[in-house]
Amino acid sequence: MASPAYAEFERKGYVVLPEILTAREVETWSDAIDEHRQRFSRLWMDRGEGGRIQSVHVLLSRQELDDSILHARVLPLVIELVGEDVVCEEHSIMIRVPIDEDPPQPKWHRDTRHEPSHALGIHSLSVVYYLTDVDETSHCFSVVPEAAMTKRGAGSPECDGTDGRDLLGPAGTAILFNAGSCHAGRLRKTTQQRRTVHIYYGHATQAPLSEHTIFPRRLIEHADPHVRRLFRRPNQVKAAVHGLGLD
Repeated sequence: MASPAYAEFERKGYVVLPEILTAREVETWSDAIDEHRQRFSRLWMDRGEGGRIQSVHVLLSRQELDDSILHARVLPLVIELVGEDVVCEEHSIMIRVPIDEDPPQPKWHRDTRHEPSHALGIHSLSVVYYLTDVDETSHCFSVVPEAAMTKRGAGSPECDGTDGRDLLGPAGTAILFNAGSCHAGRLRKTTQQRRTVHIYYGHATQAPLSEHTIFPRRLIEHADPHVRRLFRRPNQVKAAVHGLGLD
């Protein structure tokens, strides 16, 4: 029997899970990010867009962030939604800086296509963790609800953000959404920084979603076979770094 979270995801294409992380987990992850930024500042890119700073390399030196992929309260739902052939595709940390002027308009987009053959239309699933409180006065993530039936149909509705929902929650909130959903970062004039962890999961039978994240050997060769399965299909950058075959 499907979980309530699965049913909600089927209706809307996303689910918000408040208070998934403990205050200690939020603090530990955030401290690890601060230390990485201090030691490896050149591995953080200024992406523009009103002040978006991002790194896809934090896992290489900060083992504390492994749990963002393997979290005991989130990974079982990821597997329920995607299926047993799930693999981890990408990991990044994003920081949205405060803005003291009128912010740019949201850039509504879809990260991936839909997968009509999948029960929920999932080609890729994204998990976002809020490490700071997100409310009406801060930058937030916004997504347009789309039912699985829509995602499994021909084509996609126009992605203009007309029906976008701002997803708010305290630090420790987790959001799971179909990466084929129309979404955007909604920026606000604010004195608050927004800090998030972003993870993409996909299917082992598909081509890699991206060539960005180098997953560390401790995960690829993990003692637990269930963890190793999440990293069994390398992208090219992982293959080049770890000497793994691509065939």
